[in-house]
Amino acid sequence: MTKPRTETEIAPELLAAVLADDPAAFDLWYRSEHPTVYRLCVGLLAEAAEAEDAAQDAMLHLHDKLHHFDVRRAYEPWRNTVVLNLCRDRLRRMATRRAAESVEPLPPYLPRPDEVAHSRELAQMLQTALAELTPREREAFVLRDLSGNSTAATAEALGVTAGTVRSLLTLARRRLRRLLGPRLPEYSGAPSSSSVVEGDRS
Repeated sequence: MTKPRTETEIAPELLAAVLADDPAAFDLWYRSEHPTVYRLCVGLLAEAAEAEDAAQDAMLHLHDKLHHFDVRRAYEPWRNTVVLNLCRDRLRRMATRRAAESVEPLPPYLPRPDEVAHSRELAQMLQTALAELTPREREAFVLRDLSGNSTAATAEALGVTAGTVRSLLTLARRRLRRLLGPRLPEYSGAPSSSSVVEGDRS
């Protein structure tokens, strides 16, 4: 039985057409990938304005590197690793720029707030809480819980073991429960909760 393809996976035949420089295939690949790449960037950078530029750069970088991609490998973890490394570089540049300019960071922004919030106030609370995670916790949380990647794919993108991913997620969810629990009872930490900060879908 063929394994169902997730929404972030790209069909091998589409990749082959892109590598063959088919303009229509490139357009389809770009439109299919950009939303996912943007969500990764906005979650990892915690800033919508930076994520806009980062996503554009990431798409161009992915296309350049795609010609060296081994089609026998899984595409999704490779894509995630490329985007993750680009965002890490951008975060370092952002920190250097802010240190030189003495400018406070812009308010953080959580990707896909429509999936986890029902009001502007709730969205802002979640955005602020996400920015409180450590970089590694946020990377694991964004890749695993917000973007829906498997634990194995997240581990491959981060270059760590699946056990480390689970540990990072536990810390991230615990921190989010602590930050959000006083104002959002549904995030108070009940084991049976189905919220995004509770679930673990391996």
